[in-house]
Amino acid sequence: MHGNNETPAAAEAGRDADQNRVEPTGQKSLDPLLQEIKQKHGDSLLAILVYGSWLRGKRDTMLDFYVLVENYHTLDSAWQGWMCRLLPPNVYQIHVNPGQTGDAQHGLRAKYAVLTLNRFHHAMKHDFHSYFWARFAQPCEILFVRDHQCRLLLEKTFERAANTFIRHVLPIMPGNFSSADLWTTGLAQTYQCELRTESVDRGDSIYEFNPDHYDQLLSEFSQQSAGLLTAGPAGTFNNHTSPLARKFSGIQWWLRRALGKILSVKRLFKAAFTFNEPLEYLLWKIERHSGHYIEPSPLQLKHPLIFSWPLLWKLYRLGAFR
Repeated sequence: MHGNNETPAAAEAGRDADQNRVEPTGQKSLDPLLQEIKQKHGDSLLAILVYGSWLRGKRDTMLDFYVLVENYHTLDSAWQGWMCRLLPPNVYQIHVNPGQTGDAQHGLRAKYAVLTLNRFHHAMKHDFHSYFWARFAQPCEILFVRDHQCRLLLEKTFERAANTFIRHVLPIMPGNFSSADLWTTGLAQTYQCELRTESVDRGDSIYEFNPDHYDQLLSEFSQQSAGLLTAGPAGTFNNHTSPLARKFSGIQWWLRRALGKILSVKRLFKAAFTFNEPLEYLLWKIERHSGHYIEPSPLQLKHPLIFSWPLLWKLYRLGAFR
């Protein structure tokens, strides 16, 4: 389940929008960040999700939010709405000062992606590229949701993401495999479909952090799609994917990798217009995952869209990302 840590009574109480916030376990209040997002997007706001390494206990990282809205009218300009329609999502950065968090030394910083809930839901089943469904087949938590109807749609969306992930990975799996085999193989494939600073074996640690989540998703899929997958002995699964699907699957994944590199560069280009201090954030993330860092010049910091490409090319040649 994705962020559904509530009892049935709490879920019923979730019909009240003011009570529809679930705070991740063991974490100080994110209310200042959530309030800033709520003020920014007002009545258009439908849900706020948190996902990524923060939920796996990482605290040397920036929070990752998804902000799902009815429309793009609350963005800073009409052209930003058009950009989000052409190449979703738009990514922004927010920061609250230490005094607002109750921490005398540290504030809170997050990046958040904006997308309409309808586009988010559509992407999990129909997008060819893995950008959305690979992320949300993984656990996330619902920090805020406007009403019960939106919550139900989100639950269907997360189920769609997991099913799409499994359907696309099955054809590249052998005739018999374990849940760990499928998820680590699939996550490795999707990591290769973007410009990522993490190594392709990152999927192993993602699976190992919460194996019950992934095992349950695969077990449920096998019960619903017996024509494709059935349970085998000793926790294994039997793959019934057709020979034709297996033949074309390699081509599809090659196309996703090629398309993904193009989309990643386009999203980096677009983020230069929406993200505060984009080059500093990108270099910090590259160094955190790869250990490689090159000091940017003042000109590159001031105009990253124009002057940062030689620096990024050097990091790429060093193997800082792929």
